Amino acid sequence: MVVALSFPEYTESERAADRAVHIIGVPIGLFAGGFLLARALGQGGGPIIISIILYIFGLIGMLGASAAYQICQSGPLKEKLRRLDRAMIFVMIAGTYTPISANVLFGQGGILLCVIQWALALIGIFITLRFPRRFERAMLGLYMAMGWMLLVLIHYCLAHLRPDVLALIFAGGISYTVGAAIHTHGKLKFHNPLWHGMVLVAAALHYMAIYIQLF
Repeated sequence: MVVALSFPEYTESERAADRAVHIIGVPIGLFAGGFLLARALGQGGGPIIISIILYIFGLIGMLGASAAYQICQSGPLKEKLRRLDRAMIFVMIAGTYTPISANVLFGQGGILLCVIQWALALIGIFITLRFPRRFERAMLGLYMAMGWMLLVLIHYCLAHLRPDVLALIFAGGISYTVGAAIHTHGKLKFHNPLWHGMVLVAAALHYMAIYIQLF
């Protein structure tokens, strides 16, 4: 089956705004990831270090893949980067769950939650790479389901997470969800930079939640 390549057309001002978001986001993500890894290496044990590495890989991988896709000109390479961009979202979601689930909620279903998250991420990555531009609504639904799966353990979260951390996690989830809703409205002007801006806000909120809870 041959799929015709098509990419959204944006005005120059929309592209400039999107570039600005990525120019801000990628360096901040690299610095924040390096700082968090340094804290983990200095204070954390093996499980914390491993979970932080997985989280940083997902965060920076997602930011980098998104920047590469948005900057690349239309063509076969851009299509490959599009798949990578969408696949890395699954890694980012599972990676974001890992530090708190594996270290704070360890005995309250956290490990099982991690296993489920990474299993779903692998399934999503396979479908995204193997069947590009197909099942995209289903993949969006999978993003949302993975993102809000913490609600299954909400009783344990209320008991074991700091209130400010839980507030940051939910605020980040809301930011991601609102951003995704904006992104689906392709006719909305500046919807793409708005979506990426909301992603940066959500990622920052979840970063703070992980840092405050673990360190």
